[in-house]
Amino acid sequence: MGDTQVKKARTKAAVMQWFVPTCLLIAIVIAMLINFSVKSSRSVADDVNMTLVDDAKEYAMRVNNELVKMSDAGKPIGYLMKGYISSNKRFMVEMAEALCLNTAAYEVVYYPRGEKGLLHDGTQVEITEMPYFPQIEKAVRNIEKDESENVAVRYINVGNDGLEAGRKAIIAIVSVDGKPDGDKLLMYYPVETLCRFFDGIRYGGGTFFAIVEPNGSVIEKAGAETGFLADDNIWSGLKDVPAYKESVARAMVRMESKITGSFQAKIGGENRTCIYAPVGINDWSMVIGVNQSYVDDVRTREWRNTKKMIYQLVAAILIFFGLVMVINIINKIKSGQESRKLEEKADTDLLTSLNNKLATERKIKEYMGEHPQEQGLLFVLDIDNFKKINDTLGHAFGDEVLRTLGHSIGSIFRASDIIGRTGGDEFTIFLKNLSDAALEKEAAKLGDFFKDFQAGEYVKYAATASIGAAVFPRDGKDFETLYKAADTALYVAKKRGKSQLAFYGDEGSKSEGLKRVEAESRVHE
Repeated sequence: MGDTQVKKARTKAAVMQWFVPTCLLIAIVIAMLINFSVKSSRSVADDVNMTLVDDAKEYAMRVNNELVKMSDAGKPIGYLMKGYISSNKRFMVEMAEALCLNTAAYEVVYYPRGEKGLLHDGTQVEITEMPYFPQIEKAVRNIEKDESENVAVRYINVGNDGLEAGRKAIIAIVSVDGKPDGDKLLMYYPVETLCRFFDGIRYGGGTFFAIVEPNGSVIEKAGAETGFLADDNIWSGLKDVPAYKESVARAMVRMESKITGSFQAKIGGENRTCIYAPVGINDWSMVIGVNQSYVDDVRTREWRNTKKMIYQLVAAILIFFGLVMVINIINKIKSGQESRKLEEKADTDLLTSLNNKLATERKIKEYMGEHPQEQGLLFVLDIDNFKKINDTLGHAFGDEVLRTLGHSIGSIFRASDIIGRTGGDEFTIFLKNLSDAALEKEAAKLGDFFKDFQAGEYVKYAATASIGAAVFPRDGKDFETLYKAADTALYVAKKRGKSQLAFYGDEGSKSEGLKRVEAESRVHE
């Protein structure tokens, strides 16, 4: 096969190497986008509903804050008024008037058990004769069972307050001693003022608002006239329609359990989405009824924007992957061989053709990281009297010794072992995955190698080496520690008279080695 055919074959292989996975990746991305599109179309409706639910919660919180703010003001005043009904009527009246002036209450009555109530203008009223008196008794009946505070508050809704004809009120009942049969402060809140919190314009108009009880009774309503609130009950037009019976039953349970929710229904020509959220007072709920056309418009608008974004994203991804594929194929074809040559050159010691210092350390560290429990053996060796070789026989001969050693030493070890020249006359050898029995055997093999080693073509020189050995991970779990252990053992070998091999931990290696390390540290400081 000629060079041209080889190049074509390599180019085709490079193209296929990128084309197939890129096409697969594009297919996966497109499938994910289609799946995202389907899910998005389904979730848009949920997102719109969640927005409406958040609005319903906000309106419910406003109602709650309005009533709680009023009753909170009544707690300390009611507690102060307790006991003054007969001894200081003027004080009682002043306190009640202060509540009327500084809260949303339009009437305030102090009602001691068994006596007539005292109105904020000083008039006495017979609370027991009011039509809502049974509601008061029922509301405070179980105070002792579920209230730990000295002052307890209950709320009731009355169609007519009995004090001001034709006015609907919510009465905050402040039990000043936290007992069902104790004194009570009644604060009358005008229900119609709640309407100021509601604004249907934000939903395109035609929206109704209502505060309802779980049975559907409307406490107050505002906004558009609607058949959904016929007979002042939100369920009156729905509960007898078979299609809505299940939705109504579920909504009633959720309202009674103070859980947020929504339902869609149609009465006459009205098609609405109704959202409800607990007010946080009794089991009342805030209900917002929005025209279904508004909800559908918002969903369509949001989906249109989402779909446009998906199309743009698909186009951008296709263009991006196309460019990446082309660029990478071109770069791979041009630089594949050059990169390999440069990598090999960058990792190779030019004199010995072994790994250089950086490559040796990197490969040993990689092995340690990938096989932290496998036993290995690190040799660090220096050629004995190498300076003398250079001085007496010349640097060229010294290079010949290093070159010969580099070319020869690899023959006694496995191809998978790591051998490198890491200094002027220093070599580092790392043997992988050795058993305990193999440690001494490999050390003996290296020692025997130097018994017969000779360098030089015309002048033969029998070079020897001092060798330090350390076992991974016993003597060091990282490269720096293991190398320091082998270097310490090398120092011991030299102290013994050179042409020696010492393991880290041999007699004298630690004490002498540590002294050397400490001395070197002081020099560097």
